[in-house]
Amino acid sequence: MRRFIIISVIIIFILMLSFLVFGITRKTKEKALMEEQISKLPSFSFVMLDNTVYNSDSIKEGPVLIVRFHPECEHCQYEISELLKSKIPDSGIKVLLISDAERNIVISFLNQFNISEKQKIIPLLDTAFVFGEIFGKDIVPSTYIYNKDLELVEVLPGEYKIETILSYLEEGE
Repeated sequence: MRRFIIISVIIIFILMLSFLVFGITRKTKEKALMEEQISKLPSFSFVMLDNTVYNSDSIKEGPVLIVRFHPECEHCQYEISELLKSKIPDSGIKVLLISDAERNIVISFLNQFNISEKQKIIPLLDTAFVFGEIFGKDIVPSTYIYNKDLELVEVLPGEYKIETILSYLEEGE
């Protein structure tokens, strides 16, 4: 009986260890695949505030700054307000602000920044909730920085100071 218990414990341990190793291997492969998918600006379609579709195919060159946000998120509010106060909106950097919030909430939030006056800032709506599938992270806020050749420079999940974002943008030039 004692031998049966020891063998059972060893088998259970080996099975648990196998599941752990399998899980880690699977996660590592998924992460590598996602990193490869976004290493160049991925193909996407989101809806503009006027209900027209905006495709990534219209972006021929960078740099491009993609910011996933939600208007009710305090961290997003801070990061976007700092971003819009910086030199980025007046530079040659194309900024895509992408949210899955309701259109009227996004419009109300962005109106406080006079965003319509800034040509290079494009607010987009993720009405199909596919951002996470395309970019691999669904963290709010998330910032994706692409260089002039539309190659990924950095992914910044969470809130970052504008100085950090600017340093990565300069690095990608």
